[in-house]
Amino acid sequence: MGGNRRNSIQKFGFTLLVAGLVSFAACSGAGGNEPWRGKNAPIVSRLNLKLRERSIPETGVPPDPLEPGKVFPRSALKPFTIAPGVTAKVIWNRGALLEILEMEKGATYPEQHLGEEVITAVQEGSATCTVDGKPLDLGSDSVLYLTPGMTRSLQAGPGGMKALEVFSPVRADLLALAGVTLPANANVSFPDLGVKPSLQPATVYRLSEIQLTPVTTPDPALSYKRAAANSRLIWGKNAMLSFIRMDPKSAFPMHIHPEDQMMTTLRGSLTQTVMDVPYTMTGADNSFVIMPGGMVHGATMSEFGGDALDVFWPVRPDYAEWAEKQTALYQQVIPAGAKPTKVAEGFTFTEGPTWLKGKLYFSDMYFKDPDKGDWTGSPARSQLIAMEPDGKWKAIYKGKQTNGTIATKDANLMVCDMFGHRVFILDPNTGKELRTVLDKINGKPIDGPNDLVMDANGGVYVSDPQFTADAKKSQPGKQVYYIAPDGSARVVIPAGEYAMPNGVEISPDGKTFYVNNTWLQPGEDFLYAYDVQPDGSLTNKRKFAKYNLIDSVLSAPDPVNRFDSRADGSAVDTDGRIYQATLMGVQIWDKTGVYVGNIWFPQFPVSVTFGGKDGNVLYIVGEKQVWSIPTNVKGFRLPEGLN
Repeated sequence: MGGNRRNSIQKFGFTLLVAGLVSFAACSGAGGNEPWRGKNAPIVSRLNLKLRERSIPETGVPPDPLEPGKVFPRSALKPFTIAPGVTAKVIWNRGALLEILEMEKGATYPEQHLGEEVITAVQEGSATCTVDGKPLDLGSDSVLYLTPGMTRSLQAGPGGMKALEVFSPVRADLLALAGVTLPANANVSFPDLGVKPSLQPATVYRLSEIQLTPVTTPDPALSYKRAAANSRLIWGKNAMLSFIRMDPKSAFPMHIHPEDQMMTTLRGSLTQTVMDVPYTMTGADNSFVIMPGGMVHGATMSEFGGDALDVFWPVRPDYAEWAEKQTALYQQVIPAGAKPTKVAEGFTFTEGPTWLKGKLYFSDMYFKDPDKGDWTGSPARSQLIAMEPDGKWKAIYKGKQTNGTIATKDANLMVCDMFGHRVFILDPNTGKELRTVLDKINGKPIDGPNDLVMDANGGVYVSDPQFTADAKKSQPGKQVYYIAPDGSARVVIPAGEYAMPNGVEISPDGKTFYVNNTWLQPGEDFLYAYDVQPDGSLTNKRKFAKYNLIDSVLSAPDPVNRFDSRADGSAVDTDGRIYQATLMGVQIWDKTGVYVGNIWFPQFPVSVTFGGKDGNVLYIVGEKQVWSIPTNVKGFRLPEGLN
């Protein structure tokens, strides 16, 4: 998809050439005699669509023989052989070619001296790409950008490799293999457009680490600021790849843009409308469509939403600007190039971290086999850990299935004993229990205290999602409690509000309380906010943010399973940003609900907290490991001054 999010843009490093170019402002693109233009023009007029002004280079590349604007399944493309065990299918426009590459186990893509730039995105398997004599390892989710003049070869790994490659200018030899012969005087090249690539050449990136950029405007009628379409945008000097994800049942309005576009569906399904003709596109058949610049199109998503690759030629300056702004927003928090570092490992399921007087404390909860969904716990095999900044750790308390922790004003730990149905105080120096602060609500035992956070008055909120082995629960449902400064306790979020209220947090100004829902309904895949009242009660419930979800959740056959964000522990910084551990990674929003970005991890991050000497290190616990990443901000959590 390709939309217009704003009416005007600033040109970020784009030089608009005059000589040898065709201005869309004047004639809506080169080759004005194509038959589709006669049908397209009245639709543009009827919808009052305005074409963004820019100039597009002319080339001598003949059009793809497939009808422009018509959707085809990928099976309609005829494969050809590049080398033994190496096959490809191609589609193209005037300035870029999309190669759908498949390599069998151990197959070799012959060495080539590149006359074009190429961006490779690996979908499945692995390969070694040798670039100018240097081997680079590629795996699923890898992205690699190479420039003209480089020499490369590929050798597939033991499972073979499937990849999408975009060449610009169009590779004449691949056209020849596809049965298309260029005229003797055809010129595939075009002038340098002055674009600065988003990727460094010969550097392997992970696509999941490219920040999602909103490419549509949030609905102002909603309480949360969520764009229905978000894309991982990467580009070279010539072509841009947009790996776009569109929310279930959302719509991408009818629009036009001057750049040529090739689109292929990767997941989900949608109805793509091109010049008033609706087509079904699905990830199952990898549908594709070729749309010349200026062609009217839009889309409506199915209940699964839709993922697609859009290839734009030339690079879209509006998308590039938005991506640079999104990256800058993320780098206000995470330094450029910073990645999570593994600090410690050897645990079963880590949870509930707290930084206190130079150490990280967290629970190591024993579950039989969480990877396979077996959450059979064992208090006897669970422990509470104290870890030094260098990763050295020891168990200071054993025999209870503890979960969330926070510091108390007297530098002890307040701990959720999930299977013990209570919240208690622990001396972190001796490992001794001091007292129980909550075990009953309305005269009945609480069920499974999970997470907790302190307010400025010293009161404590405790979530209870009833995630315990007890067949019979004591409380009427999943709730959130408030322990007042005088020690009394009451329900502040009653049963029936959420399927699994889990992580809780408070804004630095003390005015906003946050609670997430881990999965299922009610609550779905949202982070919720409330106004905090002086007595600790909560009002004005609203959706604050919608989580980004992983592929398998969005594609779950049963609709009830399409909300599994696995949102768990959270943290805030002094500027009010909130950090949420989810299956996707640690997702971040600013205090107004604007999406900042996502920190990707090689494992499922369960919970987060700030620590370190200056409070600017984000610690992440989850499953069997503990990770950290430096930040440009400082964390906030009450009580203060206990580093």
